[in-house]
Amino acid sequence: MNDAFFSLLNQILVLFFMMAAGYAARKAQVLNQETIKGISLLILQVTLPSLIVSSMQFPFSMELLHTSLIIVGISIVTYGVIILFSRLYVRLVKEEGPRGDVLQFLLVFSNVAFMGFPIVSVLYGDLGIFYTALFNIPFNLLLVTLGVAIMSRSTGQSSGQMNFKKAFRSPGVIAVLLGFTFFVLPVSIPGPLLESLQLIGGTTTPLSMMIIGGMLADIPFRSVFGDRALYQATVVRLLLMPLMMYLPLRFLGFTGIMLGIPVIIIAMPVAANAGAFARLYDSDYYFASKAVFLTTLCSILTIPLWALFL
Repeated sequence: MNDAFFSLLNQILVLFFMMAAGYAARKAQVLNQETIKGISLLILQVTLPSLIVSSMQFPFSMELLHTSLIIVGISIVTYGVIILFSRLYVRLVKEEGPRGDVLQFLLVFSNVAFMGFPIVSVLYGDLGIFYTALFNIPFNLLLVTLGVAIMSRSTGQSSGQMNFKKAFRSPGVIAVLLGFTFFVLPVSIPGPLLESLQLIGGTTTPLSMMIIGGMLADIPFRSVFGDRALYQATVVRLLLMPLMMYLPLRFLGFTGIMLGIPVIIIAMPVAANAGAFARLYDSDYYFASKAVFLTTLCSILTIPLWALFL
């Protein structure tokens, strides 16, 4: 157990050293805001979809199809519970207005794209990416629908209508649907094209971690101290919510990758685009940015801890 833990910790530390490289690059002005924005779009629209499609090139089997449907079902129930819990939590701590909206957003949406996939890749390889892509279907649909509605609730910067058409046109959702269709039919991607997708997708992890580091470099370290609501939200995001996922699944008999994928994804820090969403809809950008910084920093310890129990 100790050898396995330290091996895992070593792999995760590699990811965070990549993040540190991005942090240093931003401080040295090698990365600027425009570069970070451009690389972020490259990840979300090119490298991550390539990783998803190439990682879903598995031979068709009824067992894999059955497990996939269970994963999607778990995800739907999970996000339903999380949305309800987040709303109740905001009322319990009596946060109102833009700050309350941001707080709910922080609890619902974790850093799936930039950290979830790299961490799962380390833990479970291509099969983990396959299941994670399916588990994240509700996330991708909710982010540009419910996420916008939550973040703009108090500011009136959105029409309040959920843009499902835009959600289904997002590269992440298209990649999952395309990859899963290839799996079910089944269709094998020609060798040179598959190798190209794998090479492009392989850049997702280092680019993602460096971009996270670059984003964090713009947040003053001292700014995260003294905000009790931020401390509480960090504990809830990184410890309580994964525990809410872990206990019922364990009780129902789920083990291995079926237990690990949901718990690890929910245990991720706050979504990296929380600050961008808050700024776009005139919400509490400062609180959102601090939450991204603190939860990402603390996840260096909490992610290996959760992985130890899986």
